Amino acid sequence: MKGSCKCITANFFWDFDGTLYDTYRIMPLAYHESWHNAGYEVSQVEAYQIMRLRSLSQAFIYHQTKYNISDSKLIEIREQYKIIENKHFSEVKRFAGAAEILKQVSAAGGKNFLLTHRANGAVELLKRDDLKGFISGSITGRDNFPRKPAPDSLNYLLDKFKLERASAIMVGDRRLDIKAAHNAKIAGALFDPDNLMAHQKIHAEIKVHSLSEMINSVS
Repeated sequence: MKGSCKCITANFFWDFDGTLYDTYRIMPLAYHESWHNAGYEVSQVEAYQIMRLRSLSQAFIYHQTKYNISDSKLIEIREQYKIIENKHFSEVKRFAGAAEILKQVSAAGGKNFLLTHRANGAVELLKRDDLKGFISGSITGRDNFPRKPAPDSLNYLLDKFKLERASAIMVGDRRLDIKAAHNAKIAGALFDPDNLMAHQKIHAEIKVHSLSEMINSVS
């Protein structure tokens, strides 16, 4: 962990993909298969790295430019991606320590919030794993807030639940999560399980490689 983090936050805002749940077990697979079915080859490793370092949307834009394909063709590939991902979505597992940290935050009197661009699936997996009860509020893709790093969704929840910004931290696996936190004037924690972000200049207040390390940030 970076820093001693003595002042501790009580309220945690969680990214879903790649933070609470290891959706990267299926996303690069679906991405590879959707492009392969369209006649193009993209390795799962390359897909994963672009998703983590940028985003899924940026990965599609990158390969559209690389292969010089039309917008209509890209829409077809993206639709195929959704079909393949949905087929495998029930296989997604939570990261080790996810259940424990959510429960500990609640036990300490804090609140957990979910912030995800994903419109479907995140809440269902939390329900499946009996973790939905530890989430005090959520913003998903269905709520039509501007995408991170815009702070709108964070600001909405902070205001709705009347939370002090000094008590809040956003946890995510990408630069945009940390930027969203800082844009909302709260702390950011970078979850980097495979050290992919080691050489990226991401100025997070906390950097961890496992969710169990976040235990020290719960008062």
